[in-house]
Amino acid sequence: MREAGYGFSVFDRPQNFKMQAGILELAVKTAGSLSADPEIVSDTAYLVLDSLLAAPRGFEFFPRFPKEEIVQFCRLAVASRLSQMPISVVCPVCPDFTHGLGYKLNDGIDTSGELILANLNTLFEHFNKRGFAIQIDIHLADVEMFDRKVFEFSGATQEEFLTKTNRTIGRMRDVIQSLGFERTVTVGSMMEIMAASNFNYVNIKATNIDGIKREKTRKKIRKTHKALVQERLKRSTAMGIITEADYSEIAFEELADYSTYGDFINGQAVIFSSDATSAVPGYNFLRTGHDEKTINPTIYLKQAKEKGGDFYG
Repeated sequence: MREAGYGFSVFDRPQNFKMQAGILELAVKTAGSLSADPEIVSDTAYLVLDSLLAAPRGFEFFPRFPKEEIVQFCRLAVASRLSQMPISVVCPVCPDFTHGLGYKLNDGIDTSGELILANLNTLFEHFNKRGFAIQIDIHLADVEMFDRKVFEFSGATQEEFLTKTNRTIGRMRDVIQSLGFERTVTVGSMMEIMAASNFNYVNIKATNIDGIKREKTRKKIRKTHKALVQERLKRSTAMGIITEADYSEIAFEELADYSTYGDFINGQAVIFSSDATSAVPGYNFLRTGHDEKTINPTIYLKQAKEKGGDFYG
C-alpha cells in the first residue's frame, strides 16, 4: 500500500495494518463475487481504500456502519462498471433556514447546500481517479413542511414554504450551470421526486417515528438522539423561544426524516450528506441489511470552515 501511494511512514509495520487489510479483503471478496474481471475488482478495491485512507479533506466515507456500507458500495461500483452507467449519488439538502429567532425560512441556499456545491468537483475527481463515473442528484428536503415543530416555528404557510423552496431549487440550478455540471448534477424537490415514485413519505415517516420512539432506549438510538439535540442546541440562538424539550421532539422528527429518506434510497445510491454529523446514522436506522431494507452507503462532508472563512473545497 505504501508503494501504491498511501501515506505511511518508513516506520510503519505490516502488523499495524490489520484493519486496512480487513477492509481490502472485504472489498476484494465482495467485488470478486460479482465480477470475474480483475480490473473491475482491483479498481473497486482501490476506490474503497482511497475513500478510507486517502479521502479528500473534509470527507468521511462510510462513517457509521463501515463493513455493511462497504459491501453495498462495492455492489454499486461493480454494477456501474458492468453496465457502463455512472454510480448514483444522492444529496439531501435542507431548505434555507435561519436558526435564529425560531426557524426563519429564506429562499436562498442553506449551508448544507452551499457545502455540497462547493465540493462537487472534488467528489467527481475522487471517483474519476479510479475510473468511476458518478451522477449526482440533489434533493431539496421540502418534505420538512410536514415536520410539525419546524413548520410551526418557521411561521410560513404551505404556499409560502413551497414558493421559497422552489426559489432555492432555481438558485442551486443556476450555480450548477455556472460550474458547468448541468449534465451530471440535477436538483429537484424531494417531495415531487418521492411522489413520482409512489413513495408515501408521510405514512412511512409516521411508521418510522413510532419505531424510533419505541426503540429510543436502545443504545444506538439513545446516543444518536442525545447527540443531535446537543448539536442543534449548540448551533441555535433561539433558546427561550424553542426549548430543549422542543429540540428533543424536533430531533425525533429529524431522525425519522433521515430514516425515511434511507427507506426511499434503499441502498440503490450513495448518500452524500453535509448536514448534522449526529444524524448520519439515521439513514440506516431500523435497517438490518438482511431483509428488504438494504444498507445505504454514506459519505459525510464536514461543516467546517478554514481560517479564511471559506468552506472546504
